Amino acid sequence: AGTTDKASSRDIQPAVVHLQGQGSAIQVKNDLSGGVLNDWSRITLNPKVFKLHARSGELEVLVDGTYFIYSQVEVYYINFTDFASYEVVVDEKPFLQCTRSIETGKTNFNTCYTAGVCLLKARQKIAVKMVHADISINMSKHTTFFGAIRLGDAPAS
Repeated sequence: AGTTDKASSRDIQPAVVHLQGQGSAIQVKNDLSGGVLNDWSRITLNPKVFKLHARSGELEVLVDGTYFIYSQVEVYYINFTDFASYEVVVDEKPFLQCTRSIETGKTNFNTCYTAGVCLLKARQKIAVKMVHADISINMSKHTTFFGAIRLGDAPAS
């Protein structure tokens, strides 16, 4: 009993998407609309669960569930602000924030990693949004990336 249910959800669970920077350097205030990173190349993407909107940089979830979301961004500081920060947003609302303080006069680049688990509904969109405009991003595939893993169905309430 119930085996037909399990078979239908097995092909989408777990599902993975991993996006990497395409190697360019981006100045937030000149190159990004609303601070959202969009220069991603798809390394892996399960099309039954995720859809990448290349122009906006948003990652759309196609299936309800519990998701592990992760992100890392390599930031270069132009005018040595005191800290660098970005957010992972779900439907444009902050979900995770990564902040690094900068020691003035030291290195002018840094990586910042953040991750968390979130219940998402189909059609919700995830994106990486820079908080400050006066920085550059190194979109190197090894240092700037973004992804999600569908862990399973949302817990029964």
